[in-house]
Amino acid sequence: MKIAAALEHEKIREEKENWNKIYLHKDGKFFRAYEWSAWLIKMFVCTEEFQRERGDEKILTANRYVTKKGEYVCVGFPLESLSKYMPNFGDVDFSNIEDFAEFDIEIGDSEDVTFETLSEKFMEWKQSLPEKVTKQAKSHTVVANIDTGNGRAGMFQILSQVMSYPLESRTPSENAEFISSLKRQLAALL
Repeated sequence: MKIAAALEHEKIREEKENWNKIYLHKDGKFFRAYEWSAWLIKMFVCTEEFQRERGDEKILTANRYVTKKGEYVCVGFPLESLSKYMPNFGDVDFSNIEDFAEFDIEIGDSEDVTFETLSEKFMEWKQSLPEKVTKQAKSHTVVANIDTGNGRAGMFQILSQVMSYPLESRTPSENAEFISSLKRQLAALL
């Protein structure tokens, strides 16, 4: 299933019977959960506390991806790791899964809970996630930063990027890409 279709599928949440559904989309040898489904996994199924208690070396991370068309949240893991990240669901026959698998989870007492309350919690969680810029958005950003007209303004923009770059929360490959983009911008100023 394409990301756009998966994101549209995630928007169907206003009915109470959809609040607790996790949709895992098959993407090659991986499962990916987007938006609300990712939130349900991280808040109710495979929480960081659960993973720490279990002794996991690597915590399942959710990232907020920024694209030209908007943003979305995603978590992903290998198909064979389903029982690790969703331990209450046992074995799944992967041959029967074409686009996505649907799982119902327990989200606690939902008698006093409203969609608005859950949606607000989801949005707070989403905004708290680290932002990752997709390759398309990165190339668009670099072009915008290069096209400054005069070298002095361009240098200040580059310095501003360096000062505001969240080095500690980025991966080594993202840091290398950032340095490469800075080099391209500096070369364009020369």
